[in-house]
Amino acid sequence: MKFPQEACMLTAACFISVLLLLQSVSAAEDTKKPQPQIIGKILKVDYTIQKKIPPNLLVTAIGQVPTAGYTKVQLVRVIYVTPPEDGIQDYILFAVPPSGPAAQVISDVEATNQWEAYDREARWIKGFRVHGVGDGVFLMKFPRN
Repeated sequence: MKFPQEACMLTAACFISVLLLLQSVSAAEDTKKPQPQIIGKILKVDYTIQKKIPPNLLVTAIGQVPTAGYTKVQLVRVIYVTPPEDGIQDYILFAVPPSGPAAQVISDVEATNQWEAYDREARWIKGFRVHGVGDGVFLMKFPRN
């Protein structure tokens, strides 16, 4: 069976139109995807200094979210232009909320941040603070040597 050239061009044009439509729908859905949010409540914070040369600082934070289904939990270290006068490094705990229905159960989320060779970059550091929303802040100071 032989197809006329016009029919092939029409079929190709329809195919391209459908692809463009699907691409625009996909792009619109991407803008509707939930964005990372700062966690409301910080439950617990801990740290480890890895015994290596140079040492790394591992900070772990556990936060509380209002439903199940939060993903992509990240503990992000604030980068300063000028070190803070109080010597306290700030971190912010983020997570992406569920995009659809989720179990209405208070849940915990956890993330760790590794700061390689932190003592070279931050000789000033005396401790750190992990931020949630509002009063959701947890401060931890290093023991004095």
